[in-house]
Amino acid sequence: MKEFYIFCKNFGIEFPMMLAGLFGGMAFISKPNDLSKKQKVLTVAVGILTANYLTPLAIYMLHLPYNVGYGLAFLLGFTGLKSIELIIKKYEQYKSKGK
Repeated sequence: MKEFYIFCKNFGIEFPMMLAGLFGGMAFISKPNDLSKKQKVLTVAVGILTANYLTPLAIYMLHLPYNVGYGLAFLLGFTGLKSIELIIKKYEQYKSKGK
């Protein structure tokens, strides 16, 4: 198990940050919206990846203690979700105008 953790860490995958992003995603998909299941899965995945890869960068740039990172990961994950939701909606509007 430790080898797998080290392998993932080499790719920048931090499970606690991803878990915080997942909880942000669960908070997002619990509210009603007009996204399909596929789009909801995409938004949650983007939220998890945003939390995983941007949280360490934000901690470093803002000179925050590492234990604040989990709350920050939740917020960044939720922000990533909202961003991709807006992109999907704009794309759907663009697609519907083209027809």
